[in-house]
Amino acid sequence: MIDFAKDSIEVDENKGKDMNMITFIRSDDRLIHGQCQTKIIPMNKINRVIGVDDPTAKNPMLKRIFEMAAPQGVKVTVHTFEDALTPISKCMVNDKRTLIIARRPSTLLKLYEKFPDLYKEVNVANIPREGEGFLIRKDIWIDPEQLAAIKELDKLGVNVYFQQFPGDGADPLYWKNVKDKY
Repeated sequence: MIDFAKDSIEVDENKGKDMNMITFIRSDDRLIHGQCQTKIIPMNKINRVIGVDDPTAKNPMLKRIFEMAAPQGVKVTVHTFEDALTPISKCMVNDKRTLIIARRPSTLLKLYEKFPDLYKEVNVANIPREGEGFLIRKDIWIDPEQLAAIKELDKLGVNVYFQQFPGDGADPLYWKNVKDKY
């Protein structure tokens, strides 16, 4: 369980044990980066990271960079959407605490449509400004496609919140608290 009122994160050791071991799901245009390496992965005791991003998975150099970004002892892989389905299904029944990361909420929505029992919380972080839309929080630009995906995630019972990383000094902004504005 994340206690945002504290500077540190308390990890619920039983989180995911009843359903699956996918214990953190994140949307971030940067995929894996310094904040993931130094904050999210250790705070959540992540053993495995699965990136879901077609362009990165199809580019051998980007794929290698992504896979090399892992802290020691953490297995990191990146897959196209279709190729990610098998490792995700395996992680739902193994004992490895897993982070799923994709660039956009729309990709995560497709995963929830395939796997309705995924952990019901999504952290939305950095999304750069592209086209029409609005800034919901610093560095998080929501275009019409992502807004529609977030609304659908909400309908599926997924708790969506916006925050660069836990402990960034800003409280998370929960979709359920602001959705009436959009």
